[in-house]
Amino acid sequence: MEDALEKKSKKMKDRGLHKNLKEYSQRNGRPRPPNSHALQAGIKAFLESPAGHSLLTEKGIDLESLELPKRFTIYEPLLLLPANAFTAPPAWRVIYAALTAEQQEDLYASIARSFRRLGVTHVAMNAPIALNNVKGAENRMRSPAGLVPLYGDFKNSRLDSLSGDENAQPSAEDLEAAFWVQTVQNNGIKQTWAPLYTMFSRGNITEKARILGKGSSANTFEGLDAASLGQNVADISVVDMYAGIGYFVFSYLKRGVKRVWGWELNGWSVEGLRRGCIANKWGCRVVRVHEDGHMDFSISALVASLADSDRVVVFHGDNTFASEILAEVQRAISEREKWSPIRHVNLGLLPSSSQSWDKACRVLDFQQGGWLHVHENVDVRRIEEKKEEIARELTALRVRVYEEHGISGASIVECHHVEHVKTYAPGVMHCVFDMRVSAPI
Repeated sequence: MEDALEKKSKKMKDRGLHKNLKEYSQRNGRPRPPNSHALQAGIKAFLESPAGHSLLTEKGIDLESLELPKRFTIYEPLLLLPANAFTAPPAWRVIYAALTAEQQEDLYASIARSFRRLGVTHVAMNAPIALNNVKGAENRMRSPAGLVPLYGDFKNSRLDSLSGDENAQPSAEDLEAAFWVQTVQNNGIKQTWAPLYTMFSRGNITEKARILGKGSSANTFEGLDAASLGQNVADISVVDMYAGIGYFVFSYLKRGVKRVWGWELNGWSVEGLRRGCIANKWGCRVVRVHEDGHMDFSISALVASLADSDRVVVFHGDNTFASEILAEVQRAISEREKWSPIRHVNLGLLPSSSQSWDKACRVLDFQQGGWLHVHENVDVRRIEEKKEEIARELTALRVRVYEEHGISGASIVECHHVEHVKTYAPGVMHCVFDMRVSAPI
């Protein structure tokens, strides 16, 4: 089955389809092949209607020779069209620009009907993630404010309680009322998110696979096997400083680590992570951390209530308090049972995660060391230089931590691998620097 899927995937030339056929999976786990002509079929069905035919005649355009857009993505039950879906190719742009608002609605409905057998009930158009929110401040939560709903009930597009402020946190009622979608990647891992409030990056699929020990770079991810760890994978913990909807959290869990301690500011992402854990049958605890660092209940109460099945604990708040809170957690757990040391810290913020490097050096296990996975957007001409820069900075930070805790010995931080994840912009590469942090020497 795997060979057949790979061969079929290689034959798929249409860039509008998922690169991985396994993303189209039915409940029984068998792949559901997409229809490469479904988008064009939906558009043609509209153009063959009286209104569409009249418009073609008016513009002097022949339907048979008309070039139409092909690209799309399905995140059930959402059909997501690219930002240029109605502006390219040129002749199609002319036709779409001439449509009335009512005719546009008819077009969207026709497209949705064409995808009905693939579980589509909603249609939207994508847009780049803005660097700033509507108030001009940094879009720290990576909210997809430009997403355009086209067809289906999107719960009044954006909830009134959050309109105009992408940094507002949703209430329980907001979360329940929102529109949610799901996809399946990397050997059956399910991910869930609210597309009007949370971004989803398909480009991270190769990095997820690397953590899982799959794909062409499978052997480059150290520290998730007994030989490189010096202990069983099931006996370690991982910290994800920017957990999101579980991009990398789920890959670590699938690989077999005991628990992931995550941090996430965006309440929509926290809920997506929680729903994703439920879908994957992993226990998840959510702990609210307020702006001053206090939590809704005590560390001792959290630890006392944790079960082995609670594979994820996500702190909903700023990771500024990560090292202090996790130090308290370690002390509380150590009084009850053996602590699972933190051997990996994921730092997945772009364009730079440098603001959390100090915290990462503080939470990584002092006695054994481990790995820091630093995500950065880097000028392709400076990747080697950046590698050395990160090593120097992390070494200095780790030494400072040792001094503060009275730990004798030096620390060596070396880059063992640089993974080129994807092109972020012309001349800019999203890289992951796998930094090996030694035990005190």
